[in-house]
Amino acid sequence: MEGSSVLFLFIAGTLLLSLFAFFLVIYLQVQKRKQNRFRIEKEQLQQEILKTGLEVQEQAINNISRELHDNIGARLSAVLRYMQVVEANPAAANAGELLQESGNTLTEAIKDMRNISHMLSSDYVMQNGLIESVYKEVEYVRKATGIDALVLVEGDYYNLNSGLELIIFRMVQEAISNTLKYAKATHLRIRMSYGQDFFELYISDNGIGFDADAVSSGIGIANMKNRARMLKANLDIKTSPGAGVTILLNMNVNEKG
Repeated sequence: MEGSSVLFLFIAGTLLLSLFAFFLVIYLQVQKRKQNRFRIEKEQLQQEILKTGLEVQEQAINNISRELHDNIGARLSAVLRYMQVVEANPAAANAGELLQESGNTLTEAIKDMRNISHMLSSDYVMQNGLIESVYKEVEYVRKATGIDALVLVEGDYYNLNSGLELIIFRMVQEAISNTLKYAKATHLRIRMSYGQDFFELYISDNGIGFDADAVSSGIGIANMKNRARMLKANLDIKTSPGAGVTILLNMNVNEKG
């Protein structure tokens, strides 16, 4: 009788240990899959960050070229003319005024160069955050083009993942570029809403709009849709000829910081 009890306990213990080992193996496999999925998603995000930087490179080069020629080049040319006048006649009555104007003009040129640097730098976005980067971008665009652009922030601000903020910022840049290049708009509005469990980006202009069905596969829209997928966000683009463009991005927020 005692032998049967011992045998039963031995068998039961063996079964329990086997079940424990089985579930432990299953648990470890599930955790490993989660880690692999997280690693893959992280690598995809890093690749997208790199891609977003490369995608705007040609566009940025064109913008910089135009800015260097039209704005900074003009400022430096003016400084050169002032200096040539002073050099030719140092005792001229307006020499001091020209020197002061030269200093002011150089200061503005340096400020413009700094703005261009910030516009292109991924590090700037990651270090200073989405809101400051968007404000800086819009300030630069407003100054360079004269368009009536406004940024509005709603809700209690919190930091998103820096990689996600960079992707969102590139979407803002893409939208602004399209507005300036195609829309012939005079007004541009950007709103960032911070909810408890969501983030929303709203961009709209009063330009000429376009036929969304006809250009649904265009590079600009395709880039935005791809970035929205990387953000796991919903993207809605509303437009029609003569009705401007409205872009709405809505993203669930699970992790902040």
